[in-house]
Amino acid sequence: MRELAQAAGLDASSDRPDIRERPDIRERMERMYRPQALIYDLTRRYYLVGRDRLVDGLGTKPGETILELGCGTGRNLVRTARRFPGASCHGLDAAAAMLEVAERKIARAGLRPRVHLTRGDAESCDPTAIFGLNRGVDHVLVSYALSMMDEPVRAVDAALAALAPHGSLHVVDFGAMAELPDLFARAMRAWLARFGVFHRPEVEGHLADLARCGRGSLRTERLIGGYAVLLRFTKTATDS
Repeated sequence: MRELAQAAGLDASSDRPDIRERPDIRERMERMYRPQALIYDLTRRYYLVGRDRLVDGLGTKPGETILELGCGTGRNLVRTARRFPGASCHGLDAAAAMLEVAERKIARAGLRPRVHLTRGDAESCDPTAIFGLNRGVDHVLVSYALSMMDEPVRAVDAALAALAPHGSLHVVDFGAMAELPDLFARAMRAWLARFGVFHRPEVEGHLADLARCGRGSLRTERLIGGYAVLLRFTKTATDS
């Protein structure tokens, strides 16, 4: 059966590329997104589901700080800044082309004083050094970015380290698609794999392990038969 699926181009279960043999993520993201940065939002509108749900569920209070890792064209940051006008927003992305689009979008929305962008990779994010913040952030957003990263668990740990006590990590990304028709799920996974995008179950597993160890609480929501998964992890006050 596996040979037949591979022959049909529907098998995405083969080993992922060895990260030691892959170019730097900034180089890869720039090469991938430079040609499509201007049309990215239009082409992703209908299949990156759950992004608005993620933003609207932040529950941000005035004076709090929000950081989005893998902010892309700034689509989520604009919605976040409008939805929570008392918050300070920061965005980090590996692709300069996407940040150029984000800068223009934020300027057009009149949000430039409240939204700050910089280039970098999420796996080694340090908001204090990058943005000059003198305390932990209150919310970290990661939307359809961990599925493209070489070391998503490392990125999760960096996000958690950036959080203030009681801060929350909010993730939406592709799920296992277990409840969807098998042919559709296999075809979708194979298509995503062509762009270096993979379901990363280790992210949810890692957060679940941390919750079991008392380092925080985890809420999980599966969308559209597991097509996407929404994760909200809130740190305990004693976690560092």
